[in-house]
Amino acid sequence: MDQRTLYERILNLSSPWQVKDVELNEAGSEVRVHVECDKSVVLCCPQCGQPASRYDSRDRSWRHLDTCQFQTLIVAEVPRVHCKEHGCLTVKVPWAEDKSRYTALFEAYVIRWLKVASINAVSKEMKLSWSAIDGIMNRAVQRGLGKRGAVDSRQLAVDEVSFKKGHDYVTVISNHQGYVLGVEDGKSAESLAAYYRKMNFSERFRIQSISMDMSPSFLKATFEHIENARNKIAFDHFHIAQNLNQALHVTRKDEVRQVDMHLRQQIHRTRYYWLRHRGSLEDKQRAQLNELTPHLSNTALVWFFKEKARDIWKGNRVRGAKAAWQEWIGLAKAAAIPALTVVAKQIEERLWGILNAMKHQVSNGRAEAINSKIRTMRVKAQGYRSKERYKRAIMFHFGGLDLAPTHSN
Repeated sequence: MDQRTLYERILNLSSPWQVKDVELNEAGSEVRVHVECDKSVVLCCPQCGQPASRYDSRDRSWRHLDTCQFQTLIVAEVPRVHCKEHGCLTVKVPWAEDKSRYTALFEAYVIRWLKVASINAVSKEMKLSWSAIDGIMNRAVQRGLGKRGAVDSRQLAVDEVSFKKGHDYVTVISNHQGYVLGVEDGKSAESLAAYYRKMNFSERFRIQSISMDMSPSFLKATFEHIENARNKIAFDHFHIAQNLNQALHVTRKDEVRQVDMHLRQQIHRTRYYWLRHRGSLEDKQRAQLNELTPHLSNTALVWFFKEKARDIWKGNRVRGAKAAWQEWIGLAKAAAIPALTVVAKQIEERLWGILNAMKHQVSNGRAEAINSKIRTMRVKAQGYRSKERYKRAIMFHFGGLDLAPTHSN
């Protein structure tokens, strides 16, 4: 097999394309594969597929996978045709997608590396600029979104994740399968509303539950755009537990100021024990908390209510949960501990959403896991200067998209 036939097989060429010549530049560590289009073959309009007359041709080149240690370029004079309906258009080449300077096989190779390595590492290894990599990622995401079709949006989860230090966020919408369905700027009502507007009526109608924190902005957007939202919004138990832990922390800090100095160091050492549930405490740790309880009575009481709330969430069926929560709220208010009272009133106001979460058996667990991975991605990339690149990277890594170029299969 000669070298021209070899590259024709590698590039999977067929009429009217063929390899004209293979040029080796040892000094420049480069291989140039010259491809030509048979001038005797009638070409068609790339838009309508009807036969069209040739207009002219233009020189173009594409980077291909390396041949051994040599960088390889595909070079061709690409014809343009004149279509009576669509005007002058460039014909499509079988080895690359439109507007790309890289062959489909090369882009597929870069995409596979981007899945497991940082942009900086891929840039150095492939000798590509960050802009070039961003272009490959952008085409991959757009291609994946175009091929994705209908998605399962029956159980949605909404959360925000920071773009960089400060109050700059994006809103991430995911489903129960753990795929990111959309990323919108900010964390306002308009951020979530922008995603809802992209959904058609049947997609919005099929929604069974939307897990979220108690953010007023997310609630506003959902009530405005989702029918029967009050029966679909589910408040995640993670955020309730977080609020109770914060109440516990505030109460402990208030009480520690009133105890004897010799106890403060011991209280400080056990501060994280109060945040754990009783089943995870060792005997020694439980004994230490029991010893401190007479000195931190309010803290111990808040801890009791935290544990009781966990028992209600984990152990009650929906039918009995409402009564259990109402009893919890009444007792928590009666305890007259300021931080606990705030949480009790919050739970009372949002009890309908808590019961929805229990009814649908949904949580923001997968969304929180995705956000954790997104933060790791941001650190790995050493941050993103452009929010659009950040959003694109989220969809690239966590959108569950088919990113491969068509010609690479």
